Amino acid sequence: MSERLKYFSLAGVTVLVSIFIFAAAFTGLVYLKDCVKSFFIRTFSLYESPGDGITIIRAGNYRQYIKTYSSLPEGYFHFANMLFYKGRKNTTLNEFALTTIELTDYYKLYRLKQDVSSKNRVNQGIINSGELVQINNSLPPFVMDVIAARTGNIPFTKGLYFSGDSAGGESFLAKLPALKSAGINAIVFDVKDVTGIVHIKSKVKEVVDFNLSRQGAIDNFPKLIRALRENGMYIIARIAVFRDHLLWVSDASSRIKSKSTGRDWNHGSHELWCDPASKKVQDYNIALAVELANAGVDEVQYDYIRFPTNGDQHDIQFTSNGTKSGRVDIISGFLKKAHGEINRAGAFFSLDVFGVVAWSKDVDINSTGQKIDMLTKHCDVLSPMLYPSHFNDNFDGYKNPGDHPYHFIAAGCRKMIELSGGKVLIRPWLQAFGWRVSRFNADYITKQVKASNDSGAYGYLFWNASNKYSQVLQSMGDSR
Repeated sequence: MSERLKYFSLAGVTVLVSIFIFAAAFTGLVYLKDCVKSFFIRTFSLYESPGDGITIIRAGNYRQYIKTYSSLPEGYFHFANMLFYKGRKNTTLNEFALTTIELTDYYKLYRLKQDVSSKNRVNQGIINSGELVQINNSLPPFVMDVIAARTGNIPFTKGLYFSGDSAGGESFLAKLPALKSAGINAIVFDVKDVTGIVHIKSKVKEVVDFNLSRQGAIDNFPKLIRALRENGMYIIARIAVFRDHLLWVSDASSRIKSKSTGRDWNHGSHELWCDPASKKVQDYNIALAVELANAGVDEVQYDYIRFPTNGDQHDIQFTSNGTKSGRVDIISGFLKKAHGEINRAGAFFSLDVFGVVAWSKDVDINSTGQKIDMLTKHCDVLSPMLYPSHFNDNFDGYKNPGDHPYHFIAAGCRKMIELSGGKVLIRPWLQAFGWRVSRFNADYITKQVKASNDSGAYGYLFWNASNKYSQVLQSMGDSR
């Protein structure tokens, strides 16, 4: 090789390396330049200074995005904005999809599997070792940091409840802009309902050991969180705690026992309750809540944080855990631990309680274990389920409570606010269904909202088990 050729080769390599170094450092240089400009603008109040595109930069803003591919599972690699997989052993298409989907923009597993199968060599649902698989719709190199994007406060909430199946449905994300336009600013969705099915891919030990997410509906949980955040929604993940059918079936040690027989209590009932006094059951539900907080939800909401009220109460034998605590103390002790761990993980903690406990009748407190002045010590929000139709006939002097929405919402909220002593926010569940109501329409919704607002409650949530909210959205549209 001639000296001239060596010279030009070395010069070319030097230029390429220089370009690479400059490109890699460019973002940092821009950031540094903007920080310096911002310092002088803020320090000397030069906000009216002329210029073309000076932006006020705060270092915290750069934390709103994280590197998507900083830590990839074995066999995956990202190159030129494309994602590939090349495994060292055979893997099933289903296992591959479960690992891959959170690195893509697919929302449903079956869509990802269809696309991978159509564009790659997959034999009878198996990806052979050494086979190079191209993965379409991979995420960009940077995605929103949903944890850094949390505002750190609880808004005046106007929220809707959705089941895990609804939240995980293909059409759900497309609904969010319309809900936002209608005035909805919060979504509550099931992560674990009374069936015990965990609707996300969870790493909690019990979920893995007993395959509790076997029919989980939310295939791509991070995508759901990002979509909710992008649409300005306050994110509330709901967990049905002690009424848990799948854990009861999967783990015999989780069950309430019968005093008289030593076998399972209330055998044959359609309600399957795990033992609220069991440390194992308690720790499982706390671990799941902390996982959700670490995933970026704003709030974890516990429901069914009580003892069962149906069945022979005199035949119940709860786990003692070395104590002789009563129901109220057991619930309070559990919630104290849960509250601390969830808050430390960066999320707020709310509790659903029976609406009737606002009337502070001893029979209700003793049976459920829900005593308001004790609960307020261990949560951030209390949500009484004040559905008018759920009160017994002639309750509080009203023959058909379902036809008197203003009274029961207003009275229940005021009682809860008084009992809480202002220590927590009161945010009621309102009725968005027509059961035991003579005339259910948008006006019925409007009356409940007015009652909640008049009482001093801080926002409200709507419940419809079928997730049908036409009357709610009509009412909100009429009031704007």
